[in-house]
Amino acid sequence: MVWANALVLGLGGVLLTMPVILHFLMQPKPKLHEFPALRFVKKRQMSNKSRMRLRHIVLLILRCLLILLMAAALAGPSVASREFGQWVTLGGIGISSLVVALALATVLVAADKKNNLLTGLLAALLIGHLIYMAWAGIKLMNSESTQLIGDSAAPVSAVILVDNSFRMDYQHENKSNLDRAQEMGNWLLQQFPADSQVCVLSTDNDIPFFSVDVGGAGNRIENLEIAYATLSIPDRIADALKLLDEAENERKEIYVISDLAAKSWESNRATLAERLKAEAGISIFVLDVGQEEISNFSISPLELTRESITETGTIGITAKVARIGNSSQRSLRFRLERPDKTRPVIRDQKVLTPGKFIERNKVVEPKSNGSTEVLFRFSEPLAQGIHHGVIEIVGEDALKHDNARYFTIDVRKPWDILVVHGDGVTPDNLTEAIIDEDGGSSYRSFVVSQNELPSRLDIYDAVIFLDPDAGILEATWTKLARFVESGHGLGFFLGANAADGAFGDKSFHGKTAQKLLTGRLDRQWRRPDANLFLSPDNLAHPIYKPFREWDTSVTWSDFPVFNHWGLVADDQWEQIPTRTILRYGNGKPAIIERQIGEGLVMVMTTPITEAAQIQGRKPWNSLFSGLPIPAWILVRQMTEYLVQNQNDRLNLSVGEIASLKNDFRNFPNQYQVFTPRTTATPEKIEAKNDSLKYRFTSSPGQYRLRGSLDGPVLRGFSVNLAEGQADLTRAATSQLDKVLGVERYQLATDKEQIQRQQGTTRRGQEFYPLLVIMLVVVLGVEFLLSNRFYS
Repeated sequence: MVWANALVLGLGGVLLTMPVILHFLMQPKPKLHEFPALRFVKKRQMSNKSRMRLRHIVLLILRCLLILLMAAALAGPSVASREFGQWVTLGGIGISSLVVALALATVLVAADKKNNLLTGLLAALLIGHLIYMAWAGIKLMNSESTQLIGDSAAPVSAVILVDNSFRMDYQHENKSNLDRAQEMGNWLLQQFPADSQVCVLSTDNDIPFFSVDVGGAGNRIENLEIAYATLSIPDRIADALKLLDEAENERKEIYVISDLAAKSWESNRATLAERLKAEAGISIFVLDVGQEEISNFSISPLELTRESITETGTIGITAKVARIGNSSQRSLRFRLERPDKTRPVIRDQKVLTPGKFIERNKVVEPKSNGSTEVLFRFSEPLAQGIHHGVIEIVGEDALKHDNARYFTIDVRKPWDILVVHGDGVTPDNLTEAIIDEDGGSSYRSFVVSQNELPSRLDIYDAVIFLDPDAGILEATWTKLARFVESGHGLGFFLGANAADGAFGDKSFHGKTAQKLLTGRLDRQWRRPDANLFLSPDNLAHPIYKPFREWDTSVTWSDFPVFNHWGLVADDQWEQIPTRTILRYGNGKPAIIERQIGEGLVMVMTTPITEAAQIQGRKPWNSLFSGLPIPAWILVRQMTEYLVQNQNDRLNLSVGEIASLKNDFRNFPNQYQVFTPRTTATPEKIEAKNDSLKYRFTSSPGQYRLRGSLDGPVLRGFSVNLAEGQADLTRAATSQLDKVLGVERYQLATDKEQIQRQQGTTRRGQEFYPLLVIMLVVVLGVEFLLSNRFYS
């Protein structure tokens, strides 16, 4: 046991002798009186002497105990184990119970007459003590805590983990949460005992290490900056534990300084709480520098109708503006750069980007704790090449990092599509479906019959077969396979022309044909009762994007399917990525997608060229009968998906790897990369294997690539915060308990709380409050008894 003031304890021992001395010195001396020698008077005298002696002894014990408790409380005793401290506390309550029980017994035995009120008070006090002892005892028996605590002057090995995610840049009273975290961290450094080891760790994936001294740790805290690509706090605590395993000092502490955003505490480390439970000697403090009441505007990830458009194409961008707090009005600005071949360029150690824009503005006023959507539709003619833009909230906001969303589009010449049709088939349904709403088109269609298939296919972006005829040669299948492998799109809409009776023609059974068709063309499935329909069950695929808003209102039952082909998969092609993206009501595949090499194949097992009336046979479906809007949208989306497959992803999330195709015939093999940090020196990267990869997408904004091949070549992409990363919802206590363990950490919001918790951890379990309570109880009992005995 440790005593904070041992001299006071000695002084208390000296004072303890005073009531004993006074007791013996102030004994009343006997006086002689002449009195009748009556027997009953002598008996009464003996009885009074015994009763008075008992009263004196009880009061002597109580008064000695008062002085002892006062001295002990001033001495500040503590112990180095929480569990042992709890047992001592329980023992102290037991002693207090004995005092009350002794007083109650004295009242019942030594009092001249019974006092029901005093007896009831003492009995109630005793029952309360016993109930508390039983509850505390049960809780202590079930407790598994074995954390050691003790000498406050002993050096510690401590890790100060500061959350430096962009959410910590939330401004409140002209100060960010990161500023508060840095102040708290610097203050903590002054609280550590001499010769302590201190590691300052952040959530941006830096390597943990102990600083040389406190000054070095302070510099580390001062130099912390906001980061976008960060690890979760539980992951960094796991890294801190590894460092503390190698620490020299016996006492180890972890301080987590965070705004308690729930996003920062998400982790897949289910074993962290178990490990912390095993590491009982490590104290954990969670310091909250966030705010309970949050006010913020934000923009969710943008929804682009497409990333690549033609020079006369139309693009729509939907921005969702959300509000936390009371409803308020803001201006939403759309800006699209006008490309400048001379930029980006470095001047005066600063990166200059294009300074001319196409701009639109809209006023938004999301409801309190609600959101609103805004659509920007753009159809002005644009020059071919990469175009960067941004949609941003204009005006002050507590967190600026989620007020802008960046986007990049590729403007190119129209896509060239070769439409190959079988005998007696008209391509009108396809060619009309890909016409834009304004009458223009992002495609140039070249229609040929199957026997007119050109020898060269690589000049087209996609080739689509409409109800192909039987008899396709193996050489043709091989040519189509090479076309797909090189990065192009190939589509098949299979119909009656592929039949040999009720089964597929043998020309569709070859090895290469099965590879392209995703299987062997088997037999026809018929449903003449018009009770079979297309049945989408998962709208996650990109071709379903227009259907997501009105999924339940699409009545596919108005467009029955009477016939469709069955495909039997061959095991030899299992290694090729293949998936069914649409089925019929009978569960059979309707649309299948297969990735072959760099290209893509899509197969639909019923045609899109069936007329309502066909001479000599019944139609296979009625997809284009009546008002065939769903079929038109489906065909348009499939066509766009086939040609877009060869396009690069230009809009990424923080931390994703950017990958751009780089055909050396059209692009240089070396580029300068200008990041969103306009003061940073551009990096140099080289393309390898016709591909250009860039990994360091750690900040949102535009990444611009500049190369040279017979003149400047400008490329690039945009990076944004991922969905939900800007969520400022605070973590509940239950989430912290799940991550760290129940009662395994101390939560504090100010320096005073930290000091109290540090004191308990370092000095041990103190008994000052317990001793004061016992002092009050003994004083009360002594007062009641003395007044009762000597009224």
